[in-house]
Amino acid sequence: MKNKDDMLEEKELHDSDAGPSEGVEGEKAVSGGDEDRPGTGRNITGPDDEGPAAGDTTDRSLEDEDTEDPSDKGAKGAKKISRKELLKLISKKNDLLQQMENEITAQEEELKIKEDRLLRVAAEFENYKKRTRREWELLEQKAKAELITDILGVLDDFDRALEALGERDDHVADGVVLIVTGLKDILKRSGLREIEAQGKKFDPQYHEAVGGMESEDVEEGLVVHVVQKGYELNDQLLRPAKVIVSKKNSTDS
Repeated sequence: MKNKDDMLEEKELHDSDAGPSEGVEGEKAVSGGDEDRPGTGRNITGPDDEGPAAGDTTDRSLEDEDTEDPSDKGAKGAKKISRKELLKLISKKNDLLQQMENEITAQEEELKIKEDRLLRVAAEFENYKKRTRREWELLEQKAKAELITDILGVLDDFDRALEALGERDDHVADGVVLIVTGLKDILKRSGLREIEAQGKKFDPQYHEAVGGMESEDVEEGLVVHVVQKGYELNDQLLRPAKVIVSKKNSTDS
């Protein structure tokens, strides 16, 4: 058996070999003992408690806020502009507005010019339509007058045929009368009107004197005989009536 001295020597050797780790554990034990004592300024919490960690986060956020760069706050706010720069911006804006106003004025003047030109073109076109319509009407009336003038020669022949038939009462005379009546109705619908001459006062505007006849019973200047009938077409003289006019008896003078 080992005596007491040998056992003590072995223990000292064992302690010397494990000394540093035990010293650390001893210090942890001592520090742990201090934490358990009240009044030391440390929280008495276990290793699973989140209190110290939360406290450390709060302190860290406060430190971050205290150390925030002031230039960042200025970047977030409105950018400060000097008075000179502000006046320069206002002047530039006024120049731009003046330029826009000048462009609008120029466009309004150009629009007015184009509008006046359009009105002139419209007026000229309206005058052209009126002139063309008037020319077409005159051309139509001229063509109609030429056609009716040619027909009047045939109508004169029918009138002479009726005079030659006189009081003849047969189918030939009735046929001629019907033809003349139908032809005159057609010409009348076209605007033809016979000029009254027999027994009327001689009017050089509508009558053409082809001879004179002395008469004591008839007033001087009256139409005593119609040689050829006259006609108007749409209130325009187409052909004057050729007439014989009464005159004074030469023996009376």
